[in-house]
Amino acid sequence: MRKSFLLPLVALAASSLALTGCVSSAGGSDSGDAASETESGKILIGAAIAETGFMSPFDTPAMNSMKIAIDELNANGGIDGKQVELSIIDTASDPEKYAPAAQTLIDEGAKVIIVTCDYDTAYPAAQVAEENNILNIAPCVGDQIYGPAGGLNIGFSMGNGVPGEASVMAEYAFDQGWKNAVFLTDTSIKYTQNQCDTARKRFLELGGTDIGSYDFVQGDKIPESVSKIAGGAAPDVVFNCSYAPGGAQVAKDVRDGGITAPIISGFGMDGTFWFDSIPGLSDYYVVTYPSIGGDDPDPKVNEFVKKYEETYGEAPSVGSFATGPSSLEAIRLAYEDAKSWDGDKLAEAFLNFEDVELLVGPTKFSEDLHINVERPQRVLKITDGKREFIESRVPEKILL
Repeated sequence: MRKSFLLPLVALAASSLALTGCVSSAGGSDSGDAASETESGKILIGAAIAETGFMSPFDTPAMNSMKIAIDELNANGGIDGKQVELSIIDTASDPEKYAPAAQTLIDEGAKVIIVTCDYDTAYPAAQVAEENNILNIAPCVGDQIYGPAGGLNIGFSMGNGVPGEASVMAEYAFDQGWKNAVFLTDTSIKYTQNQCDTARKRFLELGGTDIGSYDFVQGDKIPESVSKIAGGAAPDVVFNCSYAPGGAQVAKDVRDGGITAPIISGFGMDGTFWFDSIPGLSDYYVVTYPSIGGDDPDPKVNEFVKKYEETYGEAPSVGSFATGPSSLEAIRLAYEDAKSWDGDKLAEAFLNFEDVELLVGPTKFSEDLHINVERPQRVLKITDGKREFIESRVPEKILL
């Protein structure tokens, strides 16, 4: 399904109407007309993302927030005096749909392509963008492979990179006095594989002990692994390197198996949408993006959460909502620098960023890393099914 959002020059008070009232289906317009419209005064940003399927809880908040930010940007003159239009094609989290979606958006005249928050899933769309010299941005991919390491020379992630996220997971756990750890690795995607690998390395480097490492695949139940854990030395902490819903099943298996040790995860287990599967969940920690609960230490984050709630009637599902406005602001700044929509020139402008303050946090890139690994991470705690902000923490050491 394709949707197009042309966000007019209106005050934010009318943003809810603007965001919900300007939707058209793919069959409603000719791609040539869309391209010529872009040439005649509009800037088209194309998004091949998941509005449905397993990636939708992570993609949707970023896109919803970007719509709000586009509305505000257009109200202030847009980019280079032109209004910005966001065209979304729902890939349903199906990797086979990403390349055709990206090509359709490029044929319509998209100047930038936004892709899903997972490298493995989004790569086909990013590759099409690269082949057409179109800047491609993943709002919240966490794996540092999104960039040159993964064959994407003009691809960037606005996300928090695994090296920083996983280091904070290990450092926080160790600082709590949790010295013996079990590591549960979801091998379905590179992000979670690298997350546990980095967290383990950093934990051991700090002086911790790995008393058991177990692999599983998203959707698996792990009673046999839990039995082995329960029958061995009691862990002080369990690293659950996964994402919902499978990560929630694993957490449930751990608790149902009588293991009461604290569990710690990264962004993949952010949000509250999976809490109902484990009633009364406690002693669970998540290292992630800005808090969605209105309790973030950055007032700008809390203000944007309010705008989101006013527009959509609910809070964002995960903290990656902050990457949507950040992606848009990065695009605006890069265009001001490059004075061109050429992908190579925009990429060069991104490389000129040096701790640019965005909603998601300080942002910079390098020739080798097209993702941020040094940002402060939020540590959240879940107690009796309710989450709370604990602290904002900068990684002490980055393992690349």
